[in-house]
Amino acid sequence: MANLSSEGNLRQLLGLTQLELAEHLRISRDLLAQVEINRRHLPTPALIRLAPMLTLLHSAGGGVSTAPPLADVETNPQHPDAAPGLEDVRQRLRQCQHEADTARYQLEKLRQQALPFRRRIVVLTPLLAALPPPPPEGSPDPDARDRRWYTDLLADARWKLTRFGAVPQAQLDARIQALDLEIAALQRLLPPGNS
Repeated sequence: MANLSSEGNLRQLLGLTQLELAEHLRISRDLLAQVEINRRHLPTPALIRLAPMLTLLHSAGGGVSTAPPLADVETNPQHPDAAPGLEDVRQRLRQCQHEADTARYQLEKLRQQALPFRRRIVVLTPLLAALPPPPPEGSPDPDARDRRWYTDLLADARWKLTRFGAVPQAQLDARIQALDLEIAALQRLLPPGNS
């Protein structure tokens, strides 16, 4: 659409479909399509209807080289058209707060579940190490039962710490931090005292 705008495609700059722009110019969509590929020219009445849009587009407020300013609906939470968007923000805020509370509860639960297994490792590791070495193959081992008990319980504790320990706790903590950041960002979108 080079003949409509030297800066770029007018429809794209304004986010219009061919049908929407053709309707405004009072021409057929097919004619506009032909104009966009430089096969036809706009009729004079359509050019006259297009001129104010091009003038405003190239003025300081709507220039194509800079981003346009934020619209009222984006900056004024009291704007009547802002209500549906703000309701979505409130709903997401409630969801994030619920998820953060749940994650905090789960994190505290993981911390409590990990404690006995950490204690088990602290207590049983030296007891296992204090046992005399196993006798040669084929000789009776009076400490075999204790060795097996310590070994099995230590293995169980290590395995359970992969489910409740530092790594799962850190992952949950990272999730909480991300949710807290999202909550703060969502609260900034809402009018004061309206979260």
